[in-house]
Amino acid sequence: MTALLTAEFRKVTTLRFWWMLGLAPLIVGMFSSAITLPVMRAFTDAFEADPSEANLAATLFGLAVAVALVVLFAALFGAVNVGTEFRYKTLTTTFLTARGRDGVIGTKLAVTAAFGFFYCLVVEVVSVALLLTFGGDTFELRGSLFAMLGAALICGALWALIGGGVSMLTGSSVGSCIALVVWYTLGEMILRSILSGIGIGSVGSVLPVSATLGTVANAAAGNEIDWLTLWPTAPLALIVWTAVFVGGGWALTRQRDIT
Repeated sequence: MTALLTAEFRKVTTLRFWWMLGLAPLIVGMFSSAITLPVMRAFTDAFEADPSEANLAATLFGLAVAVALVVLFAALFGAVNVGTEFRYKTLTTTFLTARGRDGVIGTKLAVTAAFGFFYCLVVEVVSVALLLTFGGDTFELRGSLFAMLGAALICGALWALIGGGVSMLTGSSVGSCIALVVWYTLGEMILRSILSGIGIGSVGSVLPVSATLGTVANAAAGNEIDWLTLWPTAPLALIVWTAVFVGGGWALTRQRDIT
């Protein structure tokens, strides 16, 4: 197993897509964190608003933009990392040189989840550092913030696994990436509107993106944003979706003809 993990890690790091996919959320996170606090401070000075509330809103907005984007790119990484094997027909050689398919699939998904976690960690560290730099005394590190950041790390790893599962189901990295972007940005919102229109809007609250928002936003004690999925339903729903995609993709890949 150690040899498979080492080989999979080297396979990922020798290609350029892993750091290219990480640049976009990192850059956006840097700008959103560096800009929001000064802008909100100018707003409070101009309109004599409550500085504490403005700072909280700025912090949440800056981190929310960074986290939302890095979660999507973690999913795209998972789709590309797993789907590339199907695209370039390298999975055949990988399976033939290993003792079984389960070990290969397991290590690939483990490395995929680790990179999703790593993406989110880097973006969070940079974002918080910039908030501390540009926020001065107006920005405070609180337990509630750490709770939400910790929840986001878990979401990054889970969405990387979802991306990998989608690629295993479709056998296509390009198609999986398109499907993930469409669903993450518009698809789920449209479906939730339809479900609300027919009177079953509660079903939409446990869909993957909604469950992710609830997992992060309601992670801190005392946070109970009713229009988002509450704990523990939110993280459990996201884990179930991850298990469905990974389990389905795993089972299909074990039986798929890869010659």
